[in-house]
Amino acid sequence: MASITELCELGKNNLIEDTLETITGTGEVLHDYSSTGRERPWGRHKMGNEKLYELYELAREIDPLIMSDSRMESLQSCASWLMYKQSADGRKKLSQASFCRVRLCPMCNWRKSLKLYSQVTEITDTIMERQDGTRFIFLTLTVKNVEGADLSKEIDRINEGFSYIVAKSRNFAGAKGLKEHLLGYLKAVEITYNAKQNTYHPHIHAILEVDNAYFDSKNYLGRVKWAKLWQDAIKADYLPSIDVRAIDTTSKAVAEVAKYPTKMDAVLNTRSKKKSVEALITLHRSTFKRRLITFGGDMANVKRQLALDDVESGDLTHVETDNEKGFNAVAQVLFQYRAGQGVYVC
Repeated sequence: MASITELCELGKNNLIEDTLETITGTGEVLHDYSSTGRERPWGRHKMGNEKLYELYELAREIDPLIMSDSRMESLQSCASWLMYKQSADGRKKLSQASFCRVRLCPMCNWRKSLKLYSQVTEITDTIMERQDGTRFIFLTLTVKNVEGADLSKEIDRINEGFSYIVAKSRNFAGAKGLKEHLLGYLKAVEITYNAKQNTYHPHIHAILEVDNAYFDSKNYLGRVKWAKLWQDAIKADYLPSIDVRAIDTTSKAVAEVAKYPTKMDAVLNTRSKKKSVEALITLHRSTFKRRLITFGGDMANVKRQLALDDVESGDLTHVETDNEKGFNAVAQVLFQYRAGQGVYVC
């Protein structure tokens, strides 16, 4: 864990701003609040990160190549210290931290979720300001649970099926009418683990941007038609379960359904360590180098116009924009994580 002296020596990486007084060693316990007044659960996510590190240590006994020594060190030190800028009235804004970006890390996935929410809010705000009548649909497309050995192949299948539905370059008769009204989309592949059955549930959450005429046209798809369309797209021999609903026309309502998809609670809290390790290995291998978040069409174009970086590989420190207005820093405060206590202390 980095001390304040060690951090100061890293000034070449701009970890410490010379123009601000650096406060450390006060014993203050971190309480970090969002713009809505909710306390951010740093301690809980760091404890999840510690559990994940322990599981990877056990996984490396089975497969030594699953993660390198350097990546293990990065995972262990993820968010072990947090540097905040502080205003005269005591408000705090995260300015520096070190995140591991390991795909399954609970800490990093929480940060990615905040970032995705912020980006979708900004993108949909922009779309709604410039285009009257644009609407959004929230869509969940599922398949039956699969064994670990089949998970990677099933992820490929649902990705391919979704491509048939939204890609205008692909000829798929069932989605032809939808594509006449489809303007853009956000797709998130989520995989949940069922510890009791020891199976995996890959599925897709999507936000579709459509023109307002879609809802009054002959091309409108209700739940039953969506289920049949998805069945045909993935070539299933059963009618899959789906959910489809129009979203209130506010950017916050749209963004609320945009959550980063990797959730590790079921793996980290399984009673059987053996099951947890096996599930970790399966999820690691099945998601390795895959994109779980994809923007398409108009939503991708607006994202580029706004110069928003990549949710999965970009900056995880400055993930929100709603706490920037009227913030004037007078000092910076260093908090370090106390293992075993689940808190950050100055």
